[in-house]
Amino acid sequence: MSACHPAAPATVAAVAAAALFVAPAPAMAAAEPPTAPPVPVFAVQDTVRADLIDYGSGAFPLRAEESLQATAARAVLDGLGGFVSLPGIGSTGPEEPVQLLIELPAPTTFDAFAVPPMSSFGCCSNTHIRTVTVEGSATGPDEGFERLVQFEVEPEVYDRDQEFAATAAPTVRWLRVTLAGRQVVDPDDYRGTTFTDLRGYGTQASRQAEAGEFTGIYLTGGGGSGPSANRIELVQNGALVTGCRQSGGAVRELSGGIENGMLKVLAGDGVPSLFLIDSQGRLLGVEVGRSYGRTIGVPGGDPTDCSPTTGEALNGVGVALDACEAAVVYGVNFDVDSDQLRPDSEPALEQILEALQARPALAVAVEGHTDSDATEAYNLDLSQRRAETVVAWLAARGVDAARLTATGVGEARPVADNETAAGKAANRRVEIRPACG
Repeated sequence: MSACHPAAPATVAAVAAAALFVAPAPAMAAAEPPTAPPVPVFAVQDTVRADLIDYGSGAFPLRAEESLQATAARAVLDGLGGFVSLPGIGSTGPEEPVQLLIELPAPTTFDAFAVPPMSSFGCCSNTHIRTVTVEGSATGPDEGFERLVQFEVEPEVYDRDQEFAATAAPTVRWLRVTLAGRQVVDPDDYRGTTFTDLRGYGTQASRQAEAGEFTGIYLTGGGGSGPSANRIELVQNGALVTGCRQSGGAVRELSGGIENGMLKVLAGDGVPSLFLIDSQGRLLGVEVGRSYGRTIGVPGGDPTDCSPTTGEALNGVGVALDACEAAVVYGVNFDVDSDQLRPDSEPALEQILEALQARPALAVAVEGHTDSDATEAYNLDLSQRRAETVVAWLAARGVDAARLTATGVGEARPVADNETAAGKAANRRVEIRPACG
């Protein structure tokens, strides 16, 4: 369940996600038998459709156990496909249905659900969970659920998604996913039961972060107990977020940007992370492409010893430029399919402006980067126009235009896998690349 990540430039962000610490799930009820099983529709997945049951779309488990349920939650939500062996579940499938409770970031209406192709490896063929039930609620995580779909996952489908139309389409905020049975039950089979991924397609209300939504201190578990344990402290300014992560006594500064209600940062090892604030006020995070790299932060804790929270942080763009490395900047946001800057981009742009004003002899390329949705030619053009918009903004504020080159890169240099919603989110960015070295 891991994914390869190309080497990334130096980053304005430096944060690593920690292990997930969550409360046990409530007792599970057995899934109801399907009244009218939907017929699978085999089709090539449209890559432009967003998987709304994915970390990158802001879907996170609300409750999960450390072992079985946590593993199942990763399989359902990481968007990586492949397969996961469900711990403790043998060749006859789960004795009791495995139930997951998931919170969506905004009201959502689903029209279809899918699982990716089965694995043909000897370890996994015919071992997949058989019955998947998805229920939704607009009321709360503990009530008001109605069935959206129930389907049987066919064995030996190795070359295409299995997609199922929703049998009901209310607008929901919480999902309850139940996994039951096994494709081929054989008490003599030594292989355990597996699961690939659950994908959901439809429409979701837009979600923008409120002013100061990410500002706060969040205890992340480990490192002892009490208010001085491991924690993250954040300060939000428009779409720009700065702060610190304190872990095991070590303090590391971070900087990132908010897009569609989610905070994006890029760690020093080049692995992107996404964070959001859930309905309980918790800070939830995941390392993109790493099914095991998750964080959950509960509000509370003492202030960190962190210069970004006191306004004394170094300019991250300037630090990268001085090292003759490109700076990745999240928080420069545009309207969808547009080169029009959003108002919340101002703080991130000011960070770039300040770094260039402090280095008046340095020439830079302003690069626009997109995900892989739409065609390569469209993305190249869009990224070029967005880079030109940033250059125009900087020039209008006194930066010599002769120092600035607008470069559209499109989807050519991703920092994460474009196959997942999380990877696509990480790939939408601006880079400031110095002409040195």
